[in-house]
Amino acid sequence: MKVIERSPIGGDGGPNSITDRIKGIWQFGLSWDRDLQAQSELLRHLGNTLDNTYTIIRNVALPGFSLPVPLVLIGRTGVRTFYASGVKGIFRVKGDNWYQLAEKDRRYKLDRPNLVRRTELMSRAIIDYLGKNSIYLDEAEAVLFFAQPGFHVDAPESPVRMLQIDGVNRYAASLKEEKTVLDAMEIHHIIDVLTKSKSARGKTDQNISSLKIPSDMVGYGDFQLKIWQWILLFVLAILMLITVIVSAVIIVGAT
Repeated sequence: MKVIERSPIGGDGGPNSITDRIKGIWQFGLSWDRDLQAQSELLRHLGNTLDNTYTIIRNVALPGFSLPVPLVLIGRTGVRTFYASGVKGIFRVKGDNWYQLAEKDRRYKLDRPNLVRRTELMSRAIIDYLGKNSIYLDEAEAVLFFAQPGFHVDAPESPVRMLQIDGVNRYAASLKEEKTVLDAMEIHHIIDVLTKSKSARGKTDQNISSLKIPSDMVGYGDFQLKIWQWILLFVLAILMLITVIVSAVIIVGAT
């Protein structure tokens, strides 16, 4: 399986340093690093089964989206959009609502971000974007992948396909058995369009805005940050101050 990396953080190989990971968490939220590891786990398993007639593009940027689409798989059996998550716990899906079982009172409560809704929107956006580029597909399967073995979901009528770590190899093998819907030229064209796509700043669609984790913004005037971003900024400032003090002590001691 071919992998094309389009990460907005780091180099061609994606984020591979502490600085890159801090940038990713700062830009996309606290779950970003955990989900990135889930993506790598999914890619490892898919790569064990799928050959080079399949290509997966990581981090497809689309106009109007605050998050890149994590994984888009293109092959002769169609286009599939994956959202990989590293969450743990017990969850339930009703319609397109996403609930988590609270440990304290053992009751299901609405959870954010809504991973089902997020995966649906990303899949639909890929199809719409391809359509705007004269590539018309009936549908793209939306797959929500969970990397943690300590995860359980009750989703008898989920609008997206649920895939857990122990079912990836079986799922990948089933893809090769499906009927061919794309020829080599169509596959190449889809890959070309998605690797050249770019996000666009400006007014974001109301439906798409739910992709970003809701959070209160704190600040003054135009300088507004989320609470966790202020905390991270404060920690970095303290670390920088400590570094400066230690360096000054060493310099004074040496003289």
